[in-house]
Amino acid sequence: MKKEIQKIIENALFEAKKAESWPDFDKPEIIIDYPKSEQFGDYACNIAMVLAKKVGKSPMEISEAIKLQITNYKLQALEKVEVAAPGYLNFYLSKKYLQDLTAKINTEKDSFGNCKKKKEKVMIEFSQPNTHKEFHIGHLRNVFIGDALVRVIRKAGSQVIGANYIGDTGSHIAKCLWGITKFHSQEKLDEILNKAEFLGKVYTEAVQAIEKNPEFENEFKRIQNQFEKGDPVLVQLWEKTKQWSLAEFQKIYEQLRVSFDVYFWESEEELEGKKMLKELLKVSCIKESQGAIVADLEEAGLGVLVLVRKDGSALYGLKDISLAVKKFKEFAIDRSVVVVDLRQSLYFKQLFKILECMGFHKDMQHVGYEFVSLKGSEMMSSRKGNIIPATFLIEETIRKVKEKFPDTDMAEQIAIGALKFYMLKYSSQSKIEYNIEESVKLDGATGPYVQYAHARISSILRKAKHEAWNMEQGAEKNTQNANLELLVHEKELSLMKELNNFPELVAVVAETYEVNKLVHYAIKLADKFHSFYGACKVIDEQNPELSEARLSLANAVKIVLAETLALIGVEAPEKM
Repeated sequence: MKKEIQKIIENALFEAKKAESWPDFDKPEIIIDYPKSEQFGDYACNIAMVLAKKVGKSPMEISEAIKLQITNYKLQALEKVEVAAPGYLNFYLSKKYLQDLTAKINTEKDSFGNCKKKKEKVMIEFSQPNTHKEFHIGHLRNVFIGDALVRVIRKAGSQVIGANYIGDTGSHIAKCLWGITKFHSQEKLDEILNKAEFLGKVYTEAVQAIEKNPEFENEFKRIQNQFEKGDPVLVQLWEKTKQWSLAEFQKIYEQLRVSFDVYFWESEEELEGKKMLKELLKVSCIKESQGAIVADLEEAGLGVLVLVRKDGSALYGLKDISLAVKKFKEFAIDRSVVVVDLRQSLYFKQLFKILECMGFHKDMQHVGYEFVSLKGSEMMSSRKGNIIPATFLIEETIRKVKEKFPDTDMAEQIAIGALKFYMLKYSSQSKIEYNIEESVKLDGATGPYVQYAHARISSILRKAKHEAWNMEQGAEKNTQNANLELLVHEKELSLMKELNNFPELVAVVAETYEVNKLVHYAIKLADKFHSFYGACKVIDEQNPELSEARLSLANAVKIVLAETLALIGVEAPEKM
């Protein structure tokens, strides 16, 4: 609807300009917003304030002139257009439009809100855990953001490839291998129960040992050198322990109901990057410096990025150059989106600048996010050994759900929903202190609250199916054939207006990557449903026609609520 109103204003502005003999001006950007209060309509535009100085008229005069021309455009969706101080144009949707929208949702079901198919192919790279380290609470925020982006951009009409780039090489691997050979060579590794936890502890143990005893540095460097040269014993140990990490990652992904279409491996990109070195040295910003290979980006204000150390070891930049080329060449994508924390913002600016210097002009974007920690905990660090494992957080949240909902058989689904909801409700620019107790509350801005709203609607629809007045045809058929013209109560209209916002929300989030807006929409929709249910008797045996209409509206809310939850990877339970 925003686009339709935007077009109407554009045409009306052109006509008003001619009719009022306004001076010439460049075509302005017409922005359509939602008013802060429904009393000011369903959509608002401030174009009159933007044009006041250019036209030499007051915003109120300009809005009145535009409104006069708008009356020439008959749009059944609009009931009226008003001018409000200091010059806003406010648009009100018609009851008929909202009633028809409810019928449309019941017909289209989970396809409601789908955008037209685009030719664009997008790759979303997210998660990117390092093997030989534990999957921690910070990784969860990355996974939740990335998975939501995959889902919403698909719904927005693009072809999407979900990608995971596994860090299976680097100094942390060598430190872990050294730690195993140094401190655990006599242990029966295959008999260790929690192998992923063991690897994380060995890495921390190795780092701390090297820091305390500088002589260990030479031992570690020797092991690292042997490993990089392909020592068969170390390579075999690496492959074995790598599989331990991957098995743990897969277990977590399955529990979170997250999947990937393609996996990339840092070890492979290191080899590919080294193959590119000869050509890269022909790029103007890349050169040798004191035995190392660097990208000098000082002229662009981005400093210097080391690609290869003087000892020949490749750093992230070289590997990511190779990966970027591979993504576009092998997968024919149009856009690459990488979800990595905000600390890497400068690095990605450097990477994209290097690729630009190479003549690689592609649409590449970095979606950053802030730190996440457990409430009351200190800053996490694998080196310090104080990380909060994802498995611990998931298990603790499930335990807390079981305490709060002892009769539920959906503890895991509710807990995962609580986790995702809590981490996604914040802007990616905000730091998070995850509070388990707060996340599982049944009231407030939580996953369980919204899941309960869906379960409540499901219960209402089940009850309606068994009422005497509705037995013959069944609830589903009645919701599709209801007389929706009866939906005129202010709470019904407010609820339908919220449903109307969903398709526009999908388009906005797919463009801005602000997945937190999905969470806030779900909360608002649940709020409005509860308000509607409190004010309007949904199942009324004395008024079956009105009941059918309200059940149809409830079913439409259920559909949109479930789809909103699905976009952030949260289950919509029928019972709780």
